[in-house]
Amino acid sequence: MRYFDSQLVANSRQHANWWKELSAHRAWFHHTETAMAQVMRANGVVANSAGVLPRDAWLEMDTITRRVMRSDEGQAWMADLMPLAKAVDIGKLVHLTRVASDTNNPVVRSMSGKVPTAMDKTVYTYRGTPVPIFSDGYGREWREWNTLQSENFDALSDDQEATTAKLKRDQAKYVLDGDPNISVKGYKTYGIRTNPLSKAINVGASGNNIDLTAIATTCDAIDNFFTQKLGKLLDDNFITGAVNLYISPDMGRSFDRSYSGSSGYKNGTLLQYLLTNRRINKIEVSFELSGNEFFFFVPSAEYVRPLIGMAMNTTAQARQNPTDDYNFLVMGAMGLEIRADYNGRTAVGYSVSF
Repeated sequence: MRYFDSQLVANSRQHANWWKELSAHRAWFHHTETAMAQVMRANGVVANSAGVLPRDAWLEMDTITRRVMRSDEGQAWMADLMPLAKAVDIGKLVHLTRVASDTNNPVVRSMSGKVPTAMDKTVYTYRGTPVPIFSDGYGREWREWNTLQSENFDALSDDQEATTAKLKRDQAKYVLDGDPNISVKGYKTYGIRTNPLSKAINVGASGNNIDLTAIATTCDAIDNFFTQKLGKLLDDNFITGAVNLYISPDMGRSFDRSYSGSSGYKNGTLLQYLLTNRRINKIEVSFELSGNEFFFFVPSAEYVRPLIGMAMNTTAQARQNPTDDYNFLVMGAMGLEIRADYNGRTAVGYSVSF
């Protein structure tokens, strides 16, 4: 959803529209470069026809974008969230969701079927999710261009990969914590760990008082925390689906220990034993987390979904003068919508420690 490929362009109307807009931007770049070369030739200046970026170079850039966006690099949750994503028009700065309450009147049982009370109806509230643009760029001086031609654009490929990887990581961090500096018409940008609808579970001294990274914490204590404490939080929100659990490397090493060290022999590692819990769908380690940090969600668009306003793409900025630098813009638009019912129940949560 965050990148272009032939299947997405063929099967998604929104992706097809994005691809047309991207192609138009690239065509404009080629148009200005060709016009500049024609003027130079008309005035007796030898212009390098190879100065126009060839189609193979665009193909290589798009391939790099797909490869980088697909790789994990410590961002396992992004791969799990993308199948839940919804494409939205880039013109929508805020995506609004209407949430309906339950009806209040009790069900009436009778033999007549008559209506003895006033007709009931639901009450609505609206929630908004901004969809910000993530952008970065790279460039080469105009004198480098001939060098790049002889080097088969390898330098541009390196620039493309580094820039795309930086944007991808920034989007992943945005999913975690949002951006407190962005607000649109009163709607703020939240992440999983900052959204008021997300559920916090306290592992600190004033809460459950458990260090999930410490070898001194027994396997039975960790198992009890997930079955009873996390289980109760999910029950309180009427959640029956299994969660994806994302943990820190410190926690991952703790979970790698053999469970047989606890009271009574249990085969396998603690991680393997925890995965037998009906509440847990999978456990993934992320290097974006540390210490006692973890978060979770049920992998369903009913509870959480990215909002993609623009797939990640690369365009070249049109040059007006022969000595202008060659600059490339990499950008994409994405928001994160945490979804809850009228009473705030949801299946998204994270750890806190205080």
